Amino acid sequence: MTIVVLTTFITGVFASTSASQVLNVFVTNFPKTHVGQDPTSLVTLRCGFLSTVALDLFCTRSHSDGTLPENFTVPTGTVLVVTDIDWSATFSCCANSTVSIYLRLRQYQHNHSSLVYISSAVADANGFAFKDEHLTTGFVVSSGATPQAIAPDSLNAMLYGYLVNTG
Repeated sequence: MTIVVLTTFITGVFASTSASQVLNVFVTNFPKTHVGQDPTSLVTLRCGFLSTVALDLFCTRSHSDGTLPENFTVPTGTVLVVTDIDWSATFSCCANSTVSIYLRLRQYQHNHSSLVYISSAVADANGFAFKDEHLTTGFVVSSGATPQAIAPDSLNAMLYGYLVNTG
């Protein structure tokens, strides 16, 4: 029944339209990935503490073709929309208890910071905790912002998202 209704709809709406125009409507109106973005805009970042600056996270971008990761900053004229986060950490203070990490964005030029993410998990007997989270709306990282974390001594985080042009 569904196929008949869809066929009738398509035939009625596009009866006087060429096949290439019909294909163009479907290609341009359906998302190319599960988040509606072109695959080239997707970003996978591996982040950890930067040893020279307290709280700052150092992130490298992973590439789909397996080339070496590169240091990542949000390019000028774009923003990064973070949609998912996986993190793991060791908390020497907190075996078998609930522990939290906090991510914020720091704008050094204006001396501002914004809290964008809080997450908690229960550490095991060795103080190890992890979490995989899909963010309903995500958060935006602007060009020039530095991600920071308030967390234990060791933190590994994977940030997933996509770049959007702002111009």
